[in-house]
Amino acid sequence: MKPVICLDFDGVLNNYKGYDGDNLGKPKPGAKEFLQELNKDYRITILSARRYTQIIRWLNEHGLWEYVSNVTSFKPPALAYIDDRGIQFNGDYNEILEQLKDFKPYWSE
Repeated sequence: MKPVICLDFDGVLNNYKGYDGDNLGKPKPGAKEFLQELNKDYRITILSARRYTQIIRWLNEHGLWEYVSNVTSFKPPALAYIDDRGIQFNGDYNEILEQLKDFKPYWSE
């Protein structure tokens, strides 16, 4: 069985510039090819606070659902988590506190 890779939805798969209600926007350029490549070796789970039915509909509308195994609002066990707001914890709390002072997701600049 292939290991799970967990992807955040907003800002990873779509053109996200901050919450805009039910408007999920368009897929980021290269999102389909990214999912196709990941799908070769991993089971893909989408993690989001949004309604899973809304995300599944969006994935279907953009021809992406066939690459995804699951959509959930619960953090599943996974080999890795890909998120536009992630900071990797390396065991040093002080380093994390410093990184948080100036943290911005890529799309907010």
